[in-house]
Amino acid sequence: MVRLVVSRLRRSVAVWILTVCFVGVALVLPVMAKEPATPQLSLEEAIKLALAHAEDVKNAAKDIERTEEWRNYRADKLDYTPTEPPGNPAVEIAWAQLLTADLQWRMSKKALTVEQDATVLDTCKKYWDVLKAQEAVKAAETSLANARRQLQKARASYQVEMVPYATLVAAEVQYKAAEASLAAARNALDNAYAAFNQLVGLWAVDRPVLTDTVEFNSLQVDDLDTEVNRIVDACPTVWLAQEKVTLQKYLEDMMFYTGEYRPYQARKIEVEQAELDAASTRKLFDLTTRSLYYSVKGLEEKYAAAVEKARLAEENLKVVKAKYDVGLVTAADVSAAEKELADAQYGQYGVFELACQHAYYKLAFQKPWAYLSSLSVAGGSSAASSSASGSTGQ
Repeated sequence: MVRLVVSRLRRSVAVWILTVCFVGVALVLPVMAKEPATPQLSLEEAIKLALAHAEDVKNAAKDIERTEEWRNYRADKLDYTPTEPPGNPAVEIAWAQLLTADLQWRMSKKALTVEQDATVLDTCKKYWDVLKAQEAVKAAETSLANARRQLQKARASYQVEMVPYATLVAAEVQYKAAEASLAAARNALDNAYAAFNQLVGLWAVDRPVLTDTVEFNSLQVDDLDTEVNRIVDACPTVWLAQEKVTLQKYLEDMMFYTGEYRPYQARKIEVEQAELDAASTRKLFDLTTRSLYYSVKGLEEKYAAAVEKARLAEENLKVVKAKYDVGLVTAADVSAAEKELADAQYGQYGVFELACQHAYYKLAFQKPWAYLSSLSVAGGSSAASSSASGSTGQ
C-alpha cells in the first residue's frame, strides 16, 4: 500500500514538473520569436532617438558634471585672484589647478557638442544607407527579371537553332549572377537595417518604415575662403587648441605651478609649442573643410551626368515600349530597357546613390569635426574587429 502511494506521488510530481516546463516554454517562445516592428520614422525622429540612445553623448554629458565638480572644488581652494608677485609655490599650484580645471570644464561642453554633431551625422548616413540599400534591392530585382526574360529568350531561340549553345550558356550564367546579386543586395539591406537599428535603439530584426527621402540641393558658397574661416572658427577642436595657448601663457609667469621650479626658457618653449599645435590644428581643419567642399562639388558634377543618363534611359524605355506595342520588339527587349533605367536611377553610382553621398558630404562640410570624429570611431571599430578576428584565429 505504501509503495502504491509513493508511486502515485512520484507520477504526480513528474506530471506537475512537465506541466510547469511546458507552460514555461510556451511563455518564452513568443518572446524569442519576436515579430519585427515597423514604426514609421522621419529623419528628425531618428536623430532624436539616436541622441537619446547614444552612450557617447550620455558619457559626454556626465563629463560636464564631473569637470564642473572639480572646477568648483579648485575654486573653493583658491577663492581669490592672485595679484602678488610670482614665486609662492602654494598659490601657484592652486591657481594652475583652477585654470586647468576651468579649461577642462569648458572643454567638456565642447566635447558634448562634438559627440552630438557626430551622432547626427552618423544617423543621417545610416538612415540614407537603408534607403540606398532598399533601392539597390529593387534594382537587383529588376535585373533578375531581365535576366530571366533573356534566359527564356535564349532557350526558345536555342530550341529552334537560332542561336548557338554558347549563347544559352551565357544567358544561364547571367541569370545565376543576377540571383547572386539580388541575394547580396538583400544581405546588404539587412546589414544596413542592423546598423541603423542599433543606433536608434531598435531590435536588429525590426524594419522601421523610413518616411523621408533625399532631396538634392546644390551647395551654395559665395566665397570659399570666408566660409572656410567661419567653419574653422566654429570648430571645437580649434577652439581647444587656442585655449591651451592661453593657458600656457598664464603658466609662463609661474615658476612653481608643478610643485618644483621650472626654468623660464622651458616655460617659454611650452607656449611656443602650444602655438604651433594650434596653428597645425587650424591648418588641418582648413584643409579638411576645403577637401570636403571639393568632394561635394565633384559629386554635383557626377550627379548631373547621372541625371542625364537616367533621362536618356527613360526616353529609350518609352521608345522600346512603343515598338513592343506594335510588335517590333519582344518582352525581353522591354525588360532590358527597364533594367537600364533602374541601374541609372538606383544602381551603383546611380542618381539616388549620388544624391545620398552629396547630402552626407554637404553636412560633413558644414561640420568637419563631426566628420573626423565619425572616421576615428569607424577606424577604431575596424581595428577592434580585426584584432578580434586575429585573436579568434590564434
